[in-house]
Amino acid sequence: VDLTMAVGETIAILGPNGAGKTTLLRLVAGLERLESGSLRLAGRTVDDGVSVAAPHRRPIGWVPQDRLVFDHLTVAANVGFSPRATPERTAALTDALDLTGLVNRPVGECSGGQAQRVAVARALAADPTVLLLDEPSAALDVESRHLIHRALVADGKPATLLVTHDPVEAATLADRIVILEDGRVTQEGTPAEIRVRPDTRYAASLAGLNFVDAHARGTMATTDAGTGVVLAEPAAGPVHVVIPPSAVALHTTRPEGSPRNVWQATVTELRPAFDRVRVALDGPLPLVAEVTPDAVDRLGLRPGRSVWAAVKATEVTAHAA
Repeated sequence: VDLTMAVGETIAILGPNGAGKTTLLRLVAGLERLESGSLRLAGRTVDDGVSVAAPHRRPIGWVPQDRLVFDHLTVAANVGFSPRATPERTAALTDALDLTGLVNRPVGECSGGQAQRVAVARALAADPTVLLLDEPSAALDVESRHLIHRALVADGKPATLLVTHDPVEAATLADRIVILEDGRVTQEGTPAEIRVRPDTRYAASLAGLNFVDAHARGTMATTDAGTGVVLAEPAAGPVHVVIPPSAVALHTTRPEGSPRNVWQATVTELRPAFDRVRVALDGPLPLVAEVTPDAVDRLGLRPGRSVWAAVKATEVTAHAA
């Protein structure tokens, strides 16, 4: 694995079970040792296979899957546990993660979502150079997921290495996605780059989603550009609208019948993806459609071709932003 992170950058690590995602985090945290190569944090070598810096001497914040919070201590004591945590930073984080009303409650009496917010706040309170997150919002309630995501995109956040199985979480939080398979990097790029040009079958399965930022009111979500998207289920406030490329039907003329969402678009790129072809579209909504090679021939698809894209409302989902 050859990986470099910039200050403030968020990298999502995606891969199948057993690919080595959690092991990568444990290596950065100092809980595993390198067999070869080297690891540098903030300009300092912390592991070269011979000399290894202890975990507490690394400028990291660590939130494993099992949280590792102190159940017998209060929320305030947990968040402020690090010697590097200041009262001002602790107060700001408890407020940002909606924990102010719980500061005197033992974490063992908190819900799972509240305890996970405590774990994230404690890691950030230590003012780390690198934040390590292992499935931070798995099985969380909607409110906790939203609060954690908001904290992870706030100004002044550290460089963040995020392991997740959720492609929506990766695409909405990460500046860059790294695909890890069998212990090696098989692809890396922005969410948009991987969506349009997946290099492996696993990447193609993750890339099967279009993301559009919008504001929902009932069953209508409207983008900043004013394009409306009809939803199957009502939503409210800022949302990430998710449309699978396989749900985008392409037509040479405006379709009639049941599709609730219909837009005219221009084909900008065609890219084979194993037994399918991914069609990049420019229009009111920048989308990627996924069609068969036969459909490419039948519709005469080529860059510059004008088409109609149709999506049924039942194929559209909205996630709170």
